[in-house]
Amino acid sequence: MTNQRRAERASRSALYLSEEQFQALTGQVQTSYEKLDELLAHMLRMNADMIDTARTAGLEPEKGQKLFRKLNTCVSDLVGSREDLVGAHLEATKIRMRTNQAERADGCYSPRPLIEGHQNEIRLVG
Repeated sequence: MTNQRRAERASRSALYLSEEQFQALTGQVQTSYEKLDELLAHMLRMNADMIDTARTAGLEPEKGQKLFRKLNTCVSDLVGSREDLVGAHLEATKIRMRTNQAERADGCYSPRPLIEGHQNEIRLVG
């Protein structure tokens, strides 16, 4: 959508969103992605550690299977939650496009710059 079209849409909007509300909500969405991604990465690392520990401890395969299934379910639920967040974010964006903030093109999640010393950090853009 062109900037002119965005400005026209914003000028005709019936819904009002203040700059403070816009900034707060945008920050909350971005923080939610970051926290979910951090938790997902943590859980995947923990799962790998559990597998390694079970193997070195000599845990019976049937006992390990129960543990690994529950851990996998936890990770799957987190991935599903992230997918739901993406869906909610898209719906919120559709609503924002009906407000006075429609002309803004900077309402989408954008990755923050990598912090020095975290070269392997990956940010997913939703």
